[in-house]
Amino acid sequence: MRLSAPRPSARNRSGPSRRLSLSALALTVFAMAAAPALAQPAAAPQRQISIQGEGTATAAPNEAVIGSGTQVQARTAREAMDGNARAMRQVQEALKQAGIAERDVTTSALTLRPVVDYASGNRPRVTGYTAGHRLEVRIRDLTQLGDVLDRMVAAGANQIDGLDLTVSNWSAKVDEARIAAVADARRKAEALAAAAGARLGKVLTITEHGGAVPPPAMRSSAARTLSASGPTPVATGDQTFRLTVAVVWELVD
Repeated sequence: MRLSAPRPSARNRSGPSRRLSLSALALTVFAMAAAPALAQPAAAPQRQISIQGEGTATAAPNEAVIGSGTQVQARTAREAMDGNARAMRQVQEALKQAGIAERDVTTSALTLRPVVDYASGNRPRVTGYTAGHRLEVRIRDLTQLGDVLDRMVAAGANQIDGLDLTVSNWSAKVDEARIAAVADARRKAEALAAAAGARLGKVLTITEHGGAVPPPAMRSSAARTLSASGPTPVATGDQTFRLTVAVVWELVD
């Protein structure tokens, strides 16, 4: 009797070998698909031009902020504070009579300091006290500026420590300077591109240098000199807003 090994069934013959064949086929297809991509040359780097531009806008100030106040010296702290309070009430009443709204008058500082005598041969001693009250007053009509200054001094203000002249619509002026800066950058870039036989394409980036632009102010001490023949003369002049931008364009033939 002859024994023979059982033949593998059709299911057994199509198992592992068939899976291996399918895997090899998938690898072949993937390699064929990837070959054209690998064969493509690297893209040429994008040609660019980067230019800085500066823009300006000019405006005449139309508002002012005055730093002013009262200072009273007395023998005791209480007397100094009471005397200073009376003087400040007179100043505030003068501002009200000049038509300055309450919302435009702000207390920025209150002070009380001892007056110390160091000149005597003995140890330093307190000889009195000085009380102070500082206001910031916004003038929305510059034609009133000289008159308001004179009224404050006449009412008892004996300290004027600053004058800020501002442009109320400063943000619109900054936008005007931005537009001018971009136009300046484009003008330069077009000239350079034309000289190189190219032209400008699309804008890639725009960068503003210096960040946000605050409203400019002009500090002046001219208000310290008062005119006896009329309101204090104050020269306002013009204010210039400057802005710089960096613009990057694509260069095309």
